[in-house]
Amino acid sequence: MEEQQHKRIRHGEQTPNSVDRLSDLPDSVLCHILSFLQTKISVATSILARRWRFLWCYVPNLHFHHANEDCINSVFLLHKLQTINTFRFTDFRDENDRVEKCITFAIERNVKNIDIFLCMANLPRCIYTCKTLVDLTINSIDLLPESGPVFLPLLKKLHLFYVHQNGYDTLLSGCPVLEELLIHSYTDYASFKISSPTIKRLLIDLHSAGGESSNESNFDYKRCYYKLEINTPALVYLYLADNSGQHIKCGPLNSLIEANIEANIDIDGYIDDVVYARYLVEFIDRLRNAKFLKLNLSHYTK
Repeated sequence: MEEQQHKRIRHGEQTPNSVDRLSDLPDSVLCHILSFLQTKISVATSILARRWRFLWCYVPNLHFHHANEDCINSVFLLHKLQTINTFRFTDFRDENDRVEKCITFAIERNVKNIDIFLCMANLPRCIYTCKTLVDLTINSIDLLPESGPVFLPLLKKLHLFYVHQNGYDTLLSGCPVLEELLIHSYTDYASFKISSPTIKRLLIDLHSAGGESSNESNFDYKRCYYKLEINTPALVYLYLADNSGQHIKCGPLNSLIEANIEANIDIDGYIDDVVYARYLVEFIDRLRNAKFLKLNLSHYTK
């Protein structure tokens, strides 16, 4: 009996204990499974069987991680869906034409979510007027639009990592339904003006880049300057890690339910302690309506 079963397996025949349940799934479910893979891996499944040959062409998510030019061109040529759910792109080659081509393709396919991780490359202007974008994550992009049209009518979630330049007010003014904003920044000079009547979740993590980007023994910390202004009356949740601030100002937060505040000033001599303390006290007073409040206030000197 066992010998006959082994013969069936060697000849590719199914046995009661070796049913190919994956092939019994409908194409829509298989495409959903493939959507969790990097696109080059999804494409590689085309060699599994005839049925799998073109399944990747109908996957709603595209994820390029340091993909070569030929791979990207082939995917763009053969991909069948007119709507892309999520487009992820990671590339450190700083080729503006390449970045523009990829982002433009996604926008032309009515993309809903974009997650990009680049290094110093500029984003095409069309990303700031995408009518279908709901979720946008920008990682390691130096520039935000300080001028020109910005209108993202459906954008609800915006995450910005290591964005060093000003332009937040211009960007936010073009996001009429934004509900969540995350800013994580390392910089030596910045003015962050967060103003929006719709934001409900705000997460800000500010750090000085002085000790990392300069010779610490020669770096003039007094030249560091940070100005943070928050005007978000609909805010429900606030996380603020202020490791660098000199000036912090906040409007009313009457809708606030939860706040988590960390103020760790660890650079000796580059701020006016008295002035900053006054701003900090006024800011904490704005949190008085919160039902859940966590404060971590400390001052380190070198």
